[in-house]
Amino acid sequence: MGNIAHLINFPFSNVNEFLVKTALSENGILAFPTETFYGLGGNALSKKVIERVYNIKERPRNKPLLVLISPEWLPRLCQWNNSRINDLMEAFWPGPLTLILAGNKELPQHLQCADGTLAVRYTSSQATQCLIKLGNCPIIGTSANRTGMPACSSAKKVADQLNDQLDLVIDGGETIGLQASTIVSCLSEPFKLLRHGAIPLTELKQVCKVR
Repeated sequence: MGNIAHLINFPFSNVNEFLVKTALSENGILAFPTETFYGLGGNALSKKVIERVYNIKERPRNKPLLVLISPEWLPRLCQWNNSRINDLMEAFWPGPLTLILAGNKELPQHLQCADGTLAVRYTSSQATQCLIKLGNCPIIGTSANRTGMPACSSAKKVADQLNDQLDLVIDGGETIGLQASTIVSCLSEPFKLLRHGAIPLTELKQVCKVR
């Protein structure tokens, strides 16, 4: 891929769909709108993509990256048998809730945290769901900014920070999210709130026990 990002608009034209498919199949790095802020990522099944994202963000390797999914990808990546987890999914997905779940045994090593878990989110962003469909892959979905810099709510802000390190910037307009996704660990009960975000703790507690 090139050194300067192509800026394309969402919804995609046929030509831009081809550019997206090519980027996702060739370890490209994309910036794209989510329901919170602009995300940064690419094909989550590619170890090269993971390495590029860490380098671009200057992110410590001990900080895992979350994965954006569609429903059909979830059972391929994660395993769980707690109905309370299903309750959270039904109440808040698709939406700005990231869940920490146990990874499947077949989960690629580069996606697993040290404890074998994976952070996943079924996003309501139409642009992101289109990426997942076009690439036939889950998408790395960390925030599109360098570590320590503000999260970006527009394609222009992303380009100002990261343009020369990306392959595609997808302009879906200004994002409406004011906070990042809420992160909840579902490894044991009561579930544990790891990051306050767009879904408040009071709403989570209406569905299940969260501390």
